[in-house]
Amino acid sequence: MAKIVDVAKAAGVSKSTVSRVLNNEPSVKEATRKAVEKAIEELHYSPSYFAQGIRTRRTKTIALLVPEYTNYFYADMFRGAEDVALMNKYMVLVCSTQRHSNAELEYIKELLHRNIDGIIYNTYNMSDPVVKYLKSVSADVPIVMMNRVADEDNGFSHIYTDGHTATKKAVQYLYQRGRRKIGYVRNAKNISITDDRYNGYLAGMEACGLPVNPEFVYQAEETTGADSDYIQLGRKIGAKIADQKNRPDAILATIDMLAIGCVKEFICLGIKVPDEINVMGFDNVSMCEMIDPELTTIAQPTREMGQKAAEIVISKIRGEKVKDHIVMDGRLIIRKSTS
Repeated sequence: MAKIVDVAKAAGVSKSTVSRVLNNEPSVKEATRKAVEKAIEELHYSPSYFAQGIRTRRTKTIALLVPEYTNYFYADMFRGAEDVALMNKYMVLVCSTQRHSNAELEYIKELLHRNIDGIIYNTYNMSDPVVKYLKSVSADVPIVMMNRVADEDNGFSHIYTDGHTATKKAVQYLYQRGRRKIGYVRNAKNISITDDRYNGYLAGMEACGLPVNPEFVYQAEETTGADSDYIQLGRKIGAKIADQKNRPDAILATIDMLAIGCVKEFICLGIKVPDEINVMGFDNVSMCEMIDPELTTIAQPTREMGQKAAEIVISKIRGEKVKDHIVMDGRLIIRKSTS
């Protein structure tokens, strides 16, 4: 197995120059870089990032923290982050915190002990102790927050979808289709990051001149966060809606899985979707196209968000300036559940 000294000898440079090429340092002349890369290819040299990490305190590893790794949404985000990471010879380590802020804090501390190079952070609820700790380390370790934080001038980078505007437009779409009794399925109370979507629903109702009927606003129970559990919660809410004498003629759900559960229960109980009730979700997970009728939803550019997050982290590791506050637009995708 070739060593770094063999690459240096073949390229006619020093070991430190080979290291600078491996680390993509801009100070290396193009001719020198090509000579080193040619030697690496001919010798089939594979650098030891463990050894490099001891010397440079860099491990070529980015951590993607998620509250629940079985969630379709985070799987797409991981693919996006990995797209960019692999092109830059980084690895992405996925850490599932199981939605507990204490676990998140311990995970972050452990990752820093292992010299992680950057963090892409997802959470269901912004915990003050976690945010405070992240602020204290963000000067040394690039951190990208994938949710909206109330105080965005805090040293973090941010990427998120504007759920407020997207949901407001979705309500207006339903209004234009003649729907006047529009309801909303909220997420569990301990999941605060989707509150902007509910506020968008309220804004949309106001813009359309429609009153918000409290009987048409449904609160999901707390759950483990697994997709199958959300579907079951959606089915329970669907059964509750079916039992109402005065039902909404359309509902929006804060996430697709709750909407999918509602659709499944409506079909089982003989309520026609979309004829009797329109149903719309948020996220555009792959399962939206697997149910009958297919689910109308607000799509987040999830894979692109993962790509942008990895680009920001790697650029900051290299000391490069980069736009690090990115707000994505949600896109309404019309399918059979509303058409």
